[in-house]
Amino acid sequence: MSELTTAPSMRPYLEMTLANVAYLDAADAVKPATAPGYEPASFNHKYTTLGGHKYHYVEEGNPNNQTVVLVHGFPDLWYGWRYQIRHLASQGFHVVAVDDLGSGETDQPKCVGLDVEPYSSKNLSTNLIELLDQLNVDKAVFIGHDWGAFITWKVGMYFPERCHAIISVGNPHRQPTLIPTGPKELAIENPLFFYMPEFERSEIESWFDGNTKTSATAYFNMVYGGRPGTNAQEKQYYIDTFGRTSFHGALNYYRAWRINHRDELPYVGKLYTVPSLLIKVEQDQVLTPDYIRGVPHDLFVDLEQSSIAVGGHNAQNEAADEVNQELTRYLNKLFDEKLNIPKTKTQVQEKKSASQDVKEQSAQTVAHED
Repeated sequence: MSELTTAPSMRPYLEMTLANVAYLDAADAVKPATAPGYEPASFNHKYTTLGGHKYHYVEEGNPNNQTVVLVHGFPDLWYGWRYQIRHLASQGFHVVAVDDLGSGETDQPKCVGLDVEPYSSKNLSTNLIELLDQLNVDKAVFIGHDWGAFITWKVGMYFPERCHAIISVGNPHRQPTLIPTGPKELAIENPLFFYMPEFERSEIESWFDGNTKTSATAYFNMVYGGRPGTNAQEKQYYIDTFGRTSFHGALNYYRAWRINHRDELPYVGKLYTVPSLLIKVEQDQVLTPDYIRGVPHDLFVDLEQSSIAVGGHNAQNEAADEVNQELTRYLNKLFDEKLNIPKTKTQVQEKKSASQDVKEQSAQTVAHED
């Protein structure tokens, strides 16, 4: 593996974005206003404690129906799933969309250097399973995008018994390996990941004199400014949120790779048994089709791959209809094949209890006949 010959920085892109904010704001100002029912305040917001940390999440739909858990990437929030939340709830699903640890209204534990244990994929996965327990849900479908997909793939690896399926929008599962792969190696493998080694370093948090509002303005204009799927109001929601919280917690995901490698060693070479769907986005500027083709998938027992031809990296809002169509297709197929699966943990317990009652009655009948 060759060394990086240059060390490109994200900062010039952010500075260029800041220099063109007025132009981007003008382009966003003419986009349609947020449709009624999609404003942040119109969703059902809840809070709980997971792994000792306060978590914020949105819950919609019938809690007695099949549960889907939506996990966002970087830099994003639960709100990145707004179109999927409404769509899946309208299809009869119980929908839960979390603010990841480190983002939004969920806690942002402060860490020093690479000592980022709270942000390990195993701890983040465990927190999501604890959420299922609190919601009285035995098994769920986990749907992720970007870093959220990275975490949901790990949920399926660590807790397969709690997953009906794993769905990723754009991001393939990187199977555990004996040799660690960090940001530097990923940037060599895929030059479009050039920013990852820089995100690993704490210096990035002092850019723009440490002004979190300026940083948020730069990031979200670079990600959403002038692009389809996110208007001026929605972009401002992101700027206001991260301007208040900073990017510290979200960036710690890039710093946890050593801890993740340690935790994943027992899973090297093991089959991935949870039914899975990878939705490839053909125009994704970061997780390109070429990159996905280079990621091994040989350990999957049941992996389906599909693709959508439109939308960029944030396809869940840039091509919401196409993403929703794929989710509906796969979920309908999944549950058509699993008609007898109990929907909630309570029903599982009731089913086990009923089964035990039958066994006890049978035993009593046999004893009486004897």
